[in-house]
Amino acid sequence: MSDVITCRGLTFGYGGEPILRNVNLAIPAGDFVSVVGPNGSGKTTLLKLALGLLKPDAGTIEVFGQPPHRSRRRMGYVPQHPRLDPLFPVCALDVALMGRLGRAPLLGPWRPEDRAAALAALDEVGLADKAGDHFASLSGGQKQRVLIARALAGGPDLLLLDEPTAGLDAHIEEDFYRLLEQLNRRLTIVMVSHDLGFVAGVVRSVVCVGREVVVHPTSEVTGQVIADLYGGDVRLVRHDHRCSEEGHRC
Repeated sequence: MSDVITCRGLTFGYGGEPILRNVNLAIPAGDFVSVVGPNGSGKTTLLKLALGLLKPDAGTIEVFGQPPHRSRRRMGYVPQHPRLDPLFPVCALDVALMGRLGRAPLLGPWRPEDRAAALAALDEVGLADKAGDHFASLSGGQKQRVLIARALAGGPDLLLLDEPTAGLDAHIEEDFYRLLEQLNRRLTIVMVSHDLGFVAGVVRSVVCVGREVVVHPTSEVTGQVIADLYGGDVRLVRHDHRCSEEGHRC
């Protein structure tokens, strides 16, 4: 399978000491990846580099074999803090339709195909019956599903999510991950999360972002791996072949 995201010697910092240094990473098509690490380690920054919102200080990052800005139409993004005024009178369908911006004409009403794509996205996340409901009236879990529908409405091949379960109850969080498992049948998914213990049973690979970026399979992701990443006793775990080829150790 071809790689969806490829980093070669990627380095980036915000005007000072680099927070990402010499990152070499390849995420294949169809993977379901969780990006984990301490606060300030560069998890969200890695997503923004993939989206083309930031540019590397050194090295390269490619998405679908091209610079990120050329692949944006193939990406869907769910931010950690969406900029939606809770008092603004929009329904779930209106929010999902935002995912068609850039594909629909700049002026005039939404085309039938735009509305059909947004409705299909709401149906895929299980909220077709909530299309006309005010966005502010939805539960936290429903709002997150609508935001995923917004990302899906543009027809992406890659879905990027930045801590999508922050603030959700455990049972809602579990249902949310089951939805992502279903979407992974047709999409590559990269998700920033602090819930390493929870997502280990769902994702296929874990990208640890710390002093260096290392990829693990999920077969041996345990509390010891978490302690290794966030500080504590260290135990060696089996690395994914992508890491082994680069000679990384955790």
